[in-house]
Amino acid sequence: MPKNTDYLSELARYNTEHGITATFSEMKKTARRIGRIVEENEAARNAVDPLAYVLQFWDETGELAVDHVMEERAEANRKAAERRVAA
Repeated sequence: MPKNTDYLSELARYNTEHGITATFSEMKKTARRIGRIVEENEAARNAVDPLAYVLQFWDETGELAVDHVMEERAEANRKAAERRVAA
């Protein structure tokens, strides 16, 4: 359920606190734009659950690539440890 926010009052308060001069018409237009942006973002955010999307997808190539990189790092660390012990 959308939150009923009075963006015009918030904008007027912000402008007063920061010394910004704007006409009522400018503030009203800006408040409408802010409201529209918030509504669009909430609708887009609720359209797809990003976590569900990610959890439904699994790429074996990426998993194998990470495994190979980790194996290379482990081998490099093992060799570096052997050099340090030998020194």
